[in-house]
Amino acid sequence: MRRPNRNIEIFSMSVLDLFAACLGAFILISVILFPNYQKTQQAEQKKEESEVTLRQCKSDRAVIEKTIASCEAALASTFIVVSIEWNSFGNFDIDLHVYDPKGNEFFWAKNNRTRTDYPDTDAQLSYDNTRGPGVELWQHPKAEPGVYKIAYEYYSTPNESTPVEVKGNIFYRNGRVELPAITLTERHVIKTIAHVTVSQSATIDVRIEP
Repeated sequence: MRRPNRNIEIFSMSVLDLFAACLGAFILISVILFPNYQKTQQAEQKKEESEVTLRQCKSDRAVIEKTIASCEAALASTFIVVSIEWNSFGNFDIDLHVYDPKGNEFFWAKNNRTRTDYPDTDAQLSYDNTRGPGVELWQHPKAEPGVYKIAYEYYSTPNESTPVEVKGNIFYRNGRVELPAITLTERHVIKTIAHVTVSQSATIDVRIEP
């Protein structure tokens, strides 16, 4: 009896071997590269976290710098209060005039108590007397750098020939300067008493007029 012919599919076996070899190679490469892939992911995550932290630090720094600037501005400022007084009894009216570095003149007619005379400043003639003994008061809570002029005016008197002695003080953040007593005799004459210079660092220099 004749043996049947056996068909051997060489090509099919080779394809299966090839697929098996490729799959094995893929698995091997994956096993080798997987740790690197994890490291790359971790690196990207850390980079992103670092960028978030950096942005937060920049934001915090901006807030801190703004706070420091505000503190420096507060330290580099001073208030000024100018007071005058006279002890003559009766209808003796002495007016205080203060001129700021912007050229604004503060006196009884432009006291700026409602911020309508000079809206760009908080300075004001806060107290005004028209009879003696009297007191007048000008104040600026945050005096800008520059030169301030202080002057007195003998506005009214019951007797044209009656002199009036006027005293004054300048108060500021670090102390007080006493203005010399001045005797006024002429009515409606604005007499300059002193110049007050406020520096950029909020120091005060007072020059008394002769």
